[in-house]
Amino acid sequence: MLHWNTVNELLKEYLMLLMNAEEFSSFRLVGGTSLSLQLGHRISIDIDLFTDATYGSIDFDAIDVFLKQQFKYVEGSLGMLPGMGRAYFIGDNKYNLIKLDVFYTDSFIQEALVIDNVRMATIDEIVAMKMDVVQRGGRKKDFWDLHELLDNYSIHRMLDLHKIRYPYSHDRLLILNNLKDFEQAESDFNPTCLRGKYWEIIKLDFAEAL
Repeated sequence: MLHWNTVNELLKEYLMLLMNAEEFSSFRLVGGTSLSLQLGHRISIDIDLFTDATYGSIDFDAIDVFLKQQFKYVEGSLGMLPGMGRAYFIGDNKYNLIKLDVFYTDSFIQEALVIDNVRMATIDEIVAMKMDVVQRGGRKKDFWDLHELLDNYSIHRMLDLHKIRYPYSHDRLLILNNLKDFEQAESDFNPTCLRGKYWEIIKLDFAEAL
């Protein structure tokens, strides 16, 4: 069972609608929301759907049409050249929205995990993707998510997963350095933690883990 208490009812409703739509059949839920639903450690407020389908094979215009048919209010990169994907805000009105990112990604290293009819990236996959964000700087919520996994994943294992998923861009020394450099993340908002954790403790724990 997923930890549905980590998202609001609107996000749950929209996520299930997207999961059942043909336009999103090759996409899976990734990022903090996927991890929160699996672990129950913090509140998450957006939907990130990624696909490793062949680049150029996704009809983003059809996705635009679907979203405009299903939601009263849609804003974002409608009709723009998709590049690696498109970003939207969807909802009933401009005051009650969910952020939705729909993007291509590198090839997944594991099959999708399906729980409660939600296609998700596995925790191993999310670890690799979170480490990739850290390699590029890292946000507070990424450190928060990785900290939740320290009891079950060593830093060495996290690095190995990143190397498997991103063999051509993997930079072990840069990641290790960024795991103890919190300057970029300091100004971020604190996630709504359901474990009673504090940012200062999280930083200390990473220092010890390294």
